[in-house]
Amino acid sequence: MKTTMIKIGGFIFRWRDYLFPLTMLLLFIAVSPAQTFFGSTTLEHFVDITALLLILSGVLIRLVVIGYVLVRRNGIAKVVHADELYTKGMFGLCRNPLYLGNLAIYIGAFLLHGAWPVVIGGIALFLFVYYSIIFSEENYLQGRFGEEYTAYCNKTPRLLPRLANWRNSTADMEFLWKRALLIEDNVIAQSVFIAGLALWYEAAAHGAGYAMPIFSIIMLGGGTLFVLSMRLYKRALKSRAKHTN
Repeated sequence: MKTTMIKIGGFIFRWRDYLFPLTMLLLFIAVSPAQTFFGSTTLEHFVDITALLLILSGVLIRLVVIGYVLVRRNGIAKVVHADELYTKGMFGLCRNPLYLGNLAIYIGAFLLHGAWPVVIGGIALFLFVYYSIIFSEENYLQGRFGEEYTAYCNKTPRLLPRLANWRNSTADMEFLWKRALLIEDNVIAQSVFIAGLALWYEAAAHGAGYAMPIFSIIMLGGGTLFVLSMRLYKRALKSRAKHTN
């Protein structure tokens, strides 16, 4: 089973930028969003708030990861690759903190939709997908770093963070929030847009027509302003760098 998952993980790693959004879109349009949670609109609102907090926590996890460690985990030619073994910062709490953040965002999105087939099916599917990618990466890292990686695995959990490791893992490290924002701006924007559109879709499915809820307007408007601001800021940084050189 694990060997099969390693092969699947390698394939998904190559095409994840296309497969993930397409899968989410298909799940969302295949089933109408839930109108209640166990027959209660109050519980449905509570689930929506929980979902938004999960999405926020996923974004924050990714920001903390990048703020402490500049991670290069996109592979080469869309194939798993690593030049160094990351063990400090959030990588001292768990071996896959970026994927932990991603899962929190996706689970939050599925909860926002609320329909049981999407919630259960989406969470189960993405857990399988991410564990397949993790197994594929672990197979590569074991061959690449050998005993060093084995020792790291023995003291660091795969996905759920060991918070007791925080002090030692971040000792003498500086958190660079500007770097985190510059690198994770797309993730922040995508998460805001996903949440805003999901709330709009939910309202439309509940008979509100195409009128956008005020919360969706705020999120989508704020997300757009953030994207524009970050593009202008990056352009200013490039211009400043050219003049400096």
